[in-house]
Amino acid sequence: MKSNKTKRNLISWLKGKPASDRALFIRKLFDHLAGYGAAPDVKQLRNSKRRVWKVLERHTSKQHSRRAWLRAIGRYAAVLLLAGFVGFCYWQLGLSGTEYPEMQVKQTQEGQRSAITLSDGSVVRLNQNSRFEFPESFSGDYRQVKLDGEAFFDIKANPEKPFVVQTGDAEVQVLGTSFNVNTDQATEVTVASGKVRVADKHSLDQEVLQPGQQAVLTGSDIAISEVNPDHFIGWHTRNLSFEEESVQRVFEILERAYGVSIQLRFSDQDPDCLITGSYQGERIEAILLGMKYLLEFDYETDKNAKTIYINNMKCK
Repeated sequence: MKSNKTKRNLISWLKGKPASDRALFIRKLFDHLAGYGAAPDVKQLRNSKRRVWKVLERHTSKQHSRRAWLRAIGRYAAVLLLAGFVGFCYWQLGLSGTEYPEMQVKQTQEGQRSAITLSDGSVVRLNQNSRFEFPESFSGDYRQVKLDGEAFFDIKANPEKPFVVQTGDAEVQVLGTSFNVNTDQATEVTVASGKVRVADKHSLDQEVLQPGQQAVLTGSDIAISEVNPDHFIGWHTRNLSFEEESVQRVFEILERAYGVSIQLRFSDQDPDCLITGSYQGERIEAILLGMKYLLEFDYETDKNAKTIYINNMKCK
């Protein structure tokens, strides 16, 4: 009786969510089960059940007591586990009719960048030391690609076929927008235009980002902050603007935009002056020369190590 009640409440919770949220919840739940292959052992089945238990416990209505829900959810989790396993076997046997196109791979090395035009007209700009997987043409209900590294996406709008970027720990879904994804450390998503839905593959949490917002997946949650997108996409646009930014922050942005290491050597103490200025498509050497009108410093470059040393810096 309680198991049926749990099921009704779970279904009621799912109905209260947008269709995309419901699909993501079920899809991610089954994806976890599918990750064990066609014949998971007893330990793997137990781990899946424990994960289902945890997810359902977090999302189930707080109006019911914890103890009653844990007992009921445990029974319903077993039902979901069986359904997911059967569904995955159905997929494994090729009965679902879903097509999985062969993926092409584009990989950049140190100092390399690449622009890729996809079959739908979307453009992907790949930063150095990155790997991008994409199909020759998109089929099915989604336009799915994979990224390891950093890329800027300018996506053609198609409400009937959302664009999905898969990374190691995140799923980024859009209809038509421009945004940057960096997986060098934690997955970082920065939106320049449009809206982006970011979902954590592990916790199943998700957030919708607006232009000028950035999401960083920390492993335990999704941290949202307001940012200047130009500071994060400057590596391919080379258009940078600063509005009363600290000296340290300006050089951090230049490091990222130009793929170099900048070592600051201050004469006395860290300068507390603020920098305001705009630079469009300029070489970093030109930017440094321009900054000498605002700051006193000398610099030297080690091209082999891709390092710039800033010496004896102080405010004018």
